[in-house]
Amino acid sequence: MSRLTPRQRRRQKTRQAILDTAQALISEKGADGISIREIARRIDYSPAGLYEYFDSKDDLVAAVCADGMKQLGVAFKQVPADLPPTERLVKLGLRYAEFARCNPEQFLMIFNTLPSSRSSVDEPVDPDSPYSILLETAQAAIEAGEFEATNERAAEGIAYSMWALMHGRAMLELTFLRNFQLDFDPVHRWAMETFINGLKAG
Repeated sequence: MSRLTPRQRRRQKTRQAILDTAQALISEKGADGISIREIARRIDYSPAGLYEYFDSKDDLVAAVCADGMKQLGVAFKQVPADLPPTERLVKLGLRYAEFARCNPEQFLMIFNTLPSSRSSVDEPVDPDSPYSILLETAQAAIEAGEFEATNERAAEGIAYSMWALMHGRAMLELTFLRNFQLDFDPVHRWAMETFINGLKAG
């Protein structure tokens, strides 16, 4: 692997500074708070200079969303891979809710803006995507005999259903129930454990 030149390192550092500043603005002001001029002011750069890194504001927003999805993947990877698969699925679900809770504006923007890189189940899953971790864990549960493989798409169905359950809970907590006073995690855990128990091989 070739080493980056000093110029490439500077460019990489500036690009990341732009993304970090955009994320900070989203946290402060919501998705509508992204301003090329304000980002440039905060990193002491010219607004025109930012277009050397991103073609447009929409291009920047897409990059911020992709970067946020990577951060979700990092959060998932912090859940130990050596846990029993069904226990790991529960932990991943709790980590998902925690990520949404800690990054509400970014989370909402990611899923309102960023489409899946796949257009069908016949396409391979991006190995860097958080979904790949869910899919691998569902497959591990099948291979361990915890879940029954009802068809060749069983792992995909389990992973998708878990994602939908996790996402629905996180979205309710961030939106409709945002002022509701409740420790959500025990409820989240119960919902996931109930779902998982219903899938367990008899």
